[in-house]
Amino acid sequence: MSTSFSPANVLAMLLFAAALAWRIYQLQRQPRSVPLWAVTVTIACLAASFLCQQKAIADAIDSAIGQGASRFTINVLLSSAICSLVIFFLGSTIGPRRYQRAALEIVPLAFTVVLMGVALAITPPESRGDALGPELVHVPGVALFYLGAGLYLCYGLIACTGWIVRYLATADRNLRIGLRIGAIGLGCAAAGSVLRAVYIVLAWTGVPAGFLLSAAVPFVIFGLVFFLVGITYPGASARVSALRRRRRHRRQHHELGPLWTLLAKAYPDLVLRTAPVRRLDTFRPRTVHRRYYRRVIEIRDGLVQLSPYLAADLTTLAGNDPRGAATALESALARQAAGEDTDHRAHLVLPAEGSGDLEADVEPLLALARAVGTAK
Repeated sequence: MSTSFSPANVLAMLLFAAALAWRIYQLQRQPRSVPLWAVTVTIACLAASFLCQQKAIADAIDSAIGQGASRFTINVLLSSAICSLVIFFLGSTIGPRRYQRAALEIVPLAFTVVLMGVALAITPPESRGDALGPELVHVPGVALFYLGAGLYLCYGLIACTGWIVRYLATADRNLRIGLRIGAIGLGCAAAGSVLRAVYIVLAWTGVPAGFLLSAAVPFVIFGLVFFLVGITYPGASARVSALRRRRRHRRQHHELGPLWTLLAKAYPDLVLRTAPVRRLDTFRPRTVHRRYYRRVIEIRDGLVQLSPYLAADLTTLAGNDPRGAATALESALARQAAGEDTDHRAHLVLPAEGSGDLEADVEPLLALARAVGTAK
């Protein structure tokens, strides 16, 4: 049991808080997703279990409820976390009866909780709050408590590891990395639970196996840390990618400014009407992306309207001869402003090999905007 809020413990709590906050945010967007609810409950139970292992909180629980209550609470929370994780994988992967199958997982969990309660009740009061060790392993209640909890954890952890390995083939890159880290973590935690169960059995048969218990503890600790990192990685990676995309759109919106200014002056009607933006909304992701895409669309529409006055493909010319592209644009704008007669037929303003995707159109427009900015 942790004895203090050490830096490592504080870091772990921050990771739990970040992972839980991310899942709650997702729940707000998909409140009816049973798998999402299950993984959120998993993280919440693991976080609560970790908090209950801190000595100050454990002592408070024992003082309020009774000796051994903190041990019982910790193991119930761990078992509930594993049950929720099993339900998450069942709800995400198997067929139309997945929810009925997932509901059956409550049965072994309930049995394990009852078994731990009975074991705690038959344990002498002075031993109920003590950790498993050579001096207590032969106490029937203690052995039954930890063996029952350990076997359920073994079952759940091994099952979840199998589901993760099976799901790896269909996951995208970021999720696959997170699943691999999570699988390593669950595998380590399962190994620790198996070692603890084997230790209890061997100790009862008279075989000295204290080294198994010593090895089990780091396996479980590192396993839970790796699992936490694994389930946090996809969300953290997605947030980093979103921040990079937002920064890129904000930068490109600014870089397109000189080209947009010229075209908006020539064709005021191309500027799309939008509702007033509040000051607090200026830096919100949705606002940044909306302003960026609006500017790209307005520039593209402006070039289409100007195309009858253009003698060359400006976007291609900007890559080879920026100054020439800027000169050609200014010439076309001058002809348009003078009301010069044309065939009024729109011409191609972007490379013919373009994919038609808005993001793919941005690079040639940026090259043209830089040419205009350099010419100035």
